Amino acid sequence: MSQQERYWRELDQLKVHNIYLALYFEKTYYWDLWTKIILAVASSSSIAGWAIWQQFSFVWGLIIATSQVLNAVKPFLPYSKRLKALQSASGELEALFIVMEDRWFEVSQGNMNNQEIHKVTMGFKEKKRQIMQKHMSGLTLPHNKKMMDEAVAKAVEYFEIFG
Repeated sequence: MSQQERYWRELDQLKVHNIYLALYFEKTYYWDLWTKIILAVASSSSIAGWAIWQQFSFVWGLIIATSQVLNAVKPFLPYSKRLKALQSASGELEALFIVMEDRWFEVSQGNMNNQEIHKVTMGFKEKKRQIMQKHMSGLTLPHNKKMMDEAVAKAVEYFEIFG
């Protein structure tokens, strides 16, 4: 594989990775939002419901207890931390992608020799590693095949339009 091909593959993978993180952010955002909404509604409506319908006091008590347990464990759920990390990482990776895409012109026109292309490619790989280390260190991001397939498809579409 030529250095130009390696550069292109790295550029492509960076785009896929960035789209994947953006999709993960969107999913995490809605999960976190709905968790907050459900907990707020469950807490406030269950107290009102308990007062209104005394015959269902056990059900309302269970709803209140469940919402309190969820409120207690919510800080230990990864969604809030993931939101911040994904948003920051995605923004920095998009900026890196723009710079890398701009450099692609020099690479594709043959204005750089193999050694220069290799050095630039490795520099971008290192910057990507640093961004991920900075924002995602200590966080888990379970693999989501469906989102990865969507990210690949969107990257292909991007490069067909702009590539």
